[in-house]
Amino acid sequence: MIESAVFVLGAGASTPFGVPTLLRVFQDSFAKRQLQKDTFLHEKLSRLFWLPRGRTLETSHLSLSVEEILTLVRDYEHQAYGAPSLLGQEAERFKRSLYVPIKKAVYDGKNTRSRSLNSIIEFARRNFRHVTWASFNWDCIFEASYYYSSGGHRFYRSNPQLVINLENWRNTSSNQVFLKLHGGVNWWYEGEAIHYLPFGSQPDLDNRWQEYEENRAGGVPVILEPSYYKYEDPIYQYLKVQWQYFVNALLAADVVVILGYSLPEADTEARRVLSIGFQSNQRARFVVINRSQWVCERYERIFGTDRAVCIHNNVEDSTQQLMDLILSDPHH
Repeated sequence: MIESAVFVLGAGASTPFGVPTLLRVFQDSFAKRQLQKDTFLHEKLSRLFWLPRGRTLETSHLSLSVEEILTLVRDYEHQAYGAPSLLGQEAERFKRSLYVPIKKAVYDGKNTRSRSLNSIIEFARRNFRHVTWASFNWDCIFEASYYYSSGGHRFYRSNPQLVINLENWRNTSSNQVFLKLHGGVNWWYEGEAIHYLPFGSQPDLDNRWQEYEENRAGGVPVILEPSYYKYEDPIYQYLKVQWQYFVNALLAADVVVILGYSLPEADTEARRVLSIGFQSNQRARFVVINRSQWVCERYERIFGTDRAVCIHNNVEDSTQQLMDLILSDPHH
């Protein structure tokens, strides 16, 4: 059995479950319905971001991503060049309105019935004494997959361990630790605490988001703003303890597996932490799975090819190759 592993989860780990990337958020059917309902948001997106670039809702995936849209909004707030305001006093309303279709896209109508992550989770349980799961996703896919794959009857199911105090979360003393580095649609800050909102048939999550949409919520979702300014977001202070744990896990790891995470330009802290982890932990083997050849080449430039392998494929189609690669490594 191998001592320690870190699994990094990006958007590519959730796309097999129907969760869109940020670039294609507005193509999701539930997000589209929200835009039909929210005329304020739809008008702002169309007039300020899509039409000037010759795009519409249907071609929005060829325009600015959600991350780039919010970055531009924040650029206007930070600029000192005298350019006229982009959104003025409507900026916070725009941001709140924009979060709602994101929630719809990553949560509404999604489930884990395809079990695309189950074999990787089971492999990690069997072959590593300690596992850190570090997710950059806002959805509930990993924790649902972990919970339902941990036992047949609900009395035998368990959650991974968290390093954040999360009200209503049944924490365990498991050797499997879960970091939600950018927060999630099912984490809610209210009353000086972060609360876990169960997914599935319980209505709490949807009710809180409905109140948030109507600007009458008693708290805010703990999701890190998708922009280049994300680490200036006050929400980051609630999540920061996870990042220190992430660094320590990378420094102690024998294996680091990066599943569908493209290391986007806006994630400066993620790039810093992964680079430090690779540079300082000379014994760790890195395995990257990504469908983009360009992303694979980027990782090869950062990590080299002696201790790192990039599998150019979808996460769901690479599980067996990943397991064979790790188990056949003579370093282990």
